[in-house]
Amino acid sequence: MTGFVQALEAHRQGALSREDLLVRIERLLRQGGDAGALLSVLNEEHARAPLPGNLYSEAARILLRWRERRGASQTISAATAAPVGHSAPADGSATVIIDEPFADIAVTGGSDTTGSGDTGPKRFVPPSVSVGAVLQGRFKLIGAIGDGGTSTVFKAIDLRRVEARAHDPYVAVKLLTIPLRDFTRSLVVLQREAQRLQSLPHPNIVRVIDCDRDGRTVFMTMEYLAGESLKRKLSAPGFTGYSRDEAVRIVEAIASALTYAHRNGIIHGDLKPGNVIVTDQDEIKVIDFGIARLIGRSAEIAKGKAREEAPPITALTPLYASPEMLEHEPPDPRDDVYALACIAYELLTGRHPFDGKVATAARDAGMRVTRGETMSRRQWRAITRGLAYERDKRTPTPAQFVEEFRNYPSSREGITAFAGIAAVLLLALLYFVDHGRVEHWIAARRITPPAEGEVFRDCPTCPLMKALPSGRFLQGAAATDADATSLNQPQHAVTIRAPFGIGVYEITVGEFREFVDTTQRKMPGCTVYDGTWHRQPALSWSNVGYPQTANHPVACVSWGDAAAYAQWLSGKTGQHYRLASASEWEYAARARAPDDRPWGLDTQSACRHANVADETAVRRYPGWTVHPCSDGYVYSAPVGSFAPNAFGLYDMLGNVFEWVQDCWRPDYQNAPTDGSAVTTGDCTQHDLRGGSWFTAPSAVGAAARNRFEESYRSSSVGFRVVREIRR
Repeated sequence: MTGFVQALEAHRQGALSREDLLVRIERLLRQGGDAGALLSVLNEEHARAPLPGNLYSEAARILLRWRERRGASQTISAATAAPVGHSAPADGSATVIIDEPFADIAVTGGSDTTGSGDTGPKRFVPPSVSVGAVLQGRFKLIGAIGDGGTSTVFKAIDLRRVEARAHDPYVAVKLLTIPLRDFTRSLVVLQREAQRLQSLPHPNIVRVIDCDRDGRTVFMTMEYLAGESLKRKLSAPGFTGYSRDEAVRIVEAIASALTYAHRNGIIHGDLKPGNVIVTDQDEIKVIDFGIARLIGRSAEIAKGKAREEAPPITALTPLYASPEMLEHEPPDPRDDVYALACIAYELLTGRHPFDGKVATAARDAGMRVTRGETMSRRQWRAITRGLAYERDKRTPTPAQFVEEFRNYPSSREGITAFAGIAAVLLLALLYFVDHGRVEHWIAARRITPPAEGEVFRDCPTCPLMKALPSGRFLQGAAATDADATSLNQPQHAVTIRAPFGIGVYEITVGEFREFVDTTQRKMPGCTVYDGTWHRQPALSWSNVGYPQTANHPVACVSWGDAAAYAQWLSGKTGQHYRLASASEWEYAARARAPDDRPWGLDTQSACRHANVADETAVRRYPGWTVHPCSDGYVYSAPVGSFAPNAFGLYDMLGNVFEWVQDCWRPDYQNAPTDGSAVTTGDCTQHDLRGGSWFTAPSAVGAAARNRFEESYRSSSVGFRVVREIRR
């Protein structure tokens, strides 16, 4: 490594030209130099004394390419990714957003099916973009963590979050490196697509934050994950496949993400193991949704709407691309099914289904999928259907692929299937008596209710729900006896007798907008805060007095508005939606934990879990009593911005207060013990739960209660819904 350091120093002193330095790096690599070790040295040297211009990016790109060719590890450890002087996870774990350098192959002309990517479009290297650069005066690039044929990904610090002393200031910044000749139109395309990707709040989809530009540098910011890619796990020495159960778990998570995206009109287009992250919490996250199509469309614009005979540029990875994608046909959900089937095969066998051949080459050679030793016949048939060379013969949806891929039906599934057959026969008999009523009954009911723990959605634009099990808990039990006294909460034993579905997130602005557009409900006026609380007649749910996107929780909705939304959703889906009872809400918020807050008495940790009154807000509104931490938000945050509770539910505490069904009572005396709502007492007022972005420490917790008239609308009040589960 000494020679490499000396070469860098010689360039700094003008004794070695830029071109000669890059040639010397190539020579070191050809002589057997370790690309990963050289990259680590490059990061350290650049952090010590920044290299001029964009030399760092050029050198890092060469090293990343060689590391990929040599089959080295596809992720950069925290120590390598972050130059000296920048923090990394304390446990030394890898932190990854993308892990396949030069895997985003740009295929043109139909001639490159080897995966080399040499015929891709000429790369555009943004000027002065390297480690140490600050984009938009906000995102400081601190280390290269991946490079592709159309983009470079950096770990970055969001300086605005640092200023707010947020607990997690890191984001991933993806710089597009394709030439954008029609810059304005390309940026419009990218921003429009980014807005669509922002509308994908799903537990298995990495969140896209925004699309922006700095001069002529176009970039996207994304959630930054701690973990490692599925590709790294699959390529680990000695890996020969997961167990059947673990493979099914991973495939189910990926398929759930795909199904949700497809329902929202978004096709992934570049699904591969490198775009699946296994987090430190063992969660499965799919990244780069729609990025392949996004880049393809912007590249097409960049080429001036290329001639009709010229094939469009598409960013994809050939080994996981369907024959149709390689032959430049329009994207289709079945292309994602093909990639999913490839991944499923690798999960069970540790190898690619066609031994490293792309789909068109395997098809032309007449290759067939062989059954792996640990693969059940059911799984082999499912994978074979998913890998069909022709779309019309391929499994049509990810959900159907999962159903076919599951190893064996459980006894419960068998009973359900038998009951389903009996129901169908009965319906067939009744059809001749009153077919209109039977058709409505079928349309309004799911034959198989969601299983406990299942995440489900009853329509493409319906809220994402989680099926919770029945259970017992002590309602009103706070973190300390003092809290319980101050909140007037005597402990009250409750048994939730039946499973129910509850929103994974609070109802968002985007979800609520569909209800308003359909019903034309008028909801003028909102009580807002700008130092004091006062009503503003001109404000409403669509303008709450602070910035919101479609992915923020809807606010300025009354109890009556929330109940009307639930009634409308029930009519739309044929299922019974409503507001939660106070008991159901508290049960969901506690998630079987003894404390009524995930952080217990450690208020310094509150900002990891909830958007509450904090040090960020007190700088805007001096005098507030706040949690001794910073969450980065003065007002509400996009749903899912904080850690979920043990049930996998987000923002049960903080963000916005949530209406529940119950009429107000000062205590739990004679309250129901079966989880149902209180329907007597002062029914002009209803319970509010969970606290909000302005709530002080003493009033945030699953046991905390508030109340307002059912017509009250505030910029700190929203809701989530419950869906009854019929067995």
